[in-house]
Parts: sequence; structure tokens; C-alpha cells
Amino acid sequence: METPAQTKQDMLNHLLSQGDAMVCLDARQPDVDVPKQHKHNPMLNLVLNLGFRRPIEADENGIYATLSFGGRPYKCIIPFTAVWAMYDPQTNEGQVWEESIPQDIDLMEEMTKAKKPDPTRKTTIQPQTRAAAKSAEKDKETDPKPKRDRSHLRVIK
Repeated sequence: METPAQTKQDMLNHLLSQGDAMVCLDARQPDVDVPKQHKHNPMLNLVLNLGFRRPIEADENGIYATLSFGGRPYKCIIPFTAVWAMYDPQTNEGQVWEESIPQDIDLMEEMTKAKKPDPTRKTTIQPQTRAAAKSAEKDKETDPKPKRDRSHLRVIK
């Protein structure tokens, strides 16, 4: 689905009004302020949502938001000059600003890499004993209700 060309601020406002907004940016640009482990990434993707705990602000110059990285908050400054794409991760509705894509990345090549499995990457699967497999299968058959996740807090009066 194509959307008409919009300014970056208009696109961000539109996406945030719908829910999530995935912002693709070149974090290497000098005015970008993100955690240092991400500062050298020309393809940094950040998810923004108005439902986040901390406010997200945007003006004609950029985005100002305190985001969580590894559970730690960080006050990010993202100038629109560093943003090269925005989209809704659910529907893929969005826009790419080709003039803002870093010249040293080949977006088509990166997308192809993302779709193909990496043959050099090894996946380890934990072996399961026959007894454990049978026990898990039996539990699925005999227990009609899924087990509740008790990791959440609840109010007790």
C-alpha cells in the first residue's frame, strides 16, 4: 500500500495516531543522541508509541524521547535529517526518503540478507529426553487449561 509523500513529521504523527511507528535512522550522524553501543549503526530501528511511559515529542527538527535500551532509559534526540524511513510494523504502511538513505548501505542487499537464512549461523537446539517429551505431551493432553503465568503482580485486598 503506497501512501502519498509526506514530511517526516507528518508521517510520524500519522503513524503514532495509528499505534506503533518504526523509525529507521542513521545513528552515525553528529546530532543524533542514542546510547553509544548504537551510535555507529547506519540502520538503527526504533519503535515509538504514544502509549509509552515517557512522553514522545516531535517538532519540525526532530524527535525527542526517553526510550528504554536493555531496560535502561535514555534521552534520545533524533533529528529528522537522520531519519530515512518510517513505517507501521503491523501493516508495513510508511515511507522511505531515498535522499536520506546513507550512501554506504545497499538497502536492497540488506533486505535480501534479512529474508535469507545465514548458513554460517549455527542454531543450537537443546536435546530433550524421550521421557521429558512424553511427559510434556501427556501434560498437554490431560490439562485442559493452559497454566497461568504468575510472573505478574496483582492487587490483593
